[in-house]
Amino acid sequence: MSNMKRSATVQIDKSELDFMVLEYSCRDSSVLSTLGKHCKESNWIISVGVDSVPIHITLHVDKQVALAPEVYVVCNGEKVFPSDPTKQKSKLKQDFRWSKPFRGTLRGLATKNYFEVRPEHLSHEQWYTATLTEQREDGLFKAILQMPDGQGGFHAVDMPAVKADNVREAGGMKRPVSLPYRTLHLEVPMKDPLHETTLSIDNEPVTHFFGRPTPPPEQQGEGKNRVSFAVTRDRSQVRGNVGHGVLDHFLSGEVRGVRQDADDLKHSWVFQIGPFAEHLIEMEKRFKSSNLVSLTVDGALLAECTSEDIECAEDTWECSFRLVGERFMDWEVYESDGNGLTLDSKGIVTHRSKYFHEVRVTVKESERSLIPARISVDGRDFTDLAEYRPLRQEDRVICPPQALTASYGLIVPYRVNEAAHLSPASFMSPLRYDGGLGQGGLFGLLSCCGKSHVEDDYGYPIH
Repeated sequence: MSNMKRSATVQIDKSELDFMVLEYSCRDSSVLSTLGKHCKESNWIISVGVDSVPIHITLHVDKQVALAPEVYVVCNGEKVFPSDPTKQKSKLKQDFRWSKPFRGTLRGLATKNYFEVRPEHLSHEQWYTATLTEQREDGLFKAILQMPDGQGGFHAVDMPAVKADNVREAGGMKRPVSLPYRTLHLEVPMKDPLHETTLSIDNEPVTHFFGRPTPPPEQQGEGKNRVSFAVTRDRSQVRGNVGHGVLDHFLSGEVRGVRQDADDLKHSWVFQIGPFAEHLIEMEKRFKSSNLVSLTVDGALLAECTSEDIECAEDTWECSFRLVGERFMDWEVYESDGNGLTLDSKGIVTHRSKYFHEVRVTVKESERSLIPARISVDGRDFTDLAEYRPLRQEDRVICPPQALTASYGLIVPYRVNEAAHLSPASFMSPLRYDGGLGQGGLFGLLSCCGKSHVEDDYGYPIH
């Protein structure tokens, strides 16, 4: 059942990574005897947001009468066709179209320096490059701004509550922020519901959005894919909660191969993404002669179908999907009043960064056996991935801020107290504590590089 149209290669915008097809299956009575003879059933489970409840759509086609198949469609347990509550299924008298709109997530959220922010308390209009790290429930945004430090450079300043009116895109037309609306479309044609049914998002076939979260849900306990630092009041020392090996792997996100096992009916691979995520990918079939292949990711079915169902190239079963995740870095810092005075209160500045990895699993159908099956991550074959290295005991990272910058490209941020009274000049002057580095603190030490800078993985300039 070619329920989803698919082209060979598709580039998906990173802003769409929160939308994922978590599962697709297309089965007939040879797989599920409960379906009944001459019946086929397709199921999609689709996540339309990181924290939303997935949408589950079921299409059932009964083709006992070849020229007039009966159909029913269910979404999240509620029947959407036929509309007659007395009928479980019905013949199509015309093409059936169904849609479900939903609000998408903000384009560019957690993407480094994607936005510009205008501080409310300045006497004149001034926009600063910023990263929006979170959308609050009250509609405000948390942001990290690149503010002048008064020495010809910049420092990162956490703003916990920014109005949407004070945010715009940094590039192009400087468009104001807006939350997009997306629409899920299902079309079941009367002439051939078995082969021509399509499910799409704004005309983009859903097969372009196969995806799973990383780390896997069972590995996403408190503190996973997150590192933290504590900064002393005089900003002379930074204490991390992990050692060098973990921090270096966390920042690079390097993919490392762990192991693979294969026989005629099953092939499995295990690989690691950064220090906190390990994924198990399994490809199976019931019989060597069967064309029905199932692909599971971390123990949960991702796809179960034939190559025809997802319109693969001839003699090839292939499924591509994305592993989508976020990294978090928490900085515990002493707050500033925005006028250069360090307060006794502490706050947490969280750097949030989205990332993804493209995974592709393929096997030639003419091989019959799954032993020759291949998997690649970001275009690299499994056999070419970096070698897995077990974690070893090591001391936690403890060093001055300038050493953290030199070793890892990380800049210790500042946090302005939300209740502090800000003066317009405060954004243009360096904070008073200089950590014993002389006038200008760390920023003065680094200002010898002038305006030239490179950016770390989180978008903060290293001067």
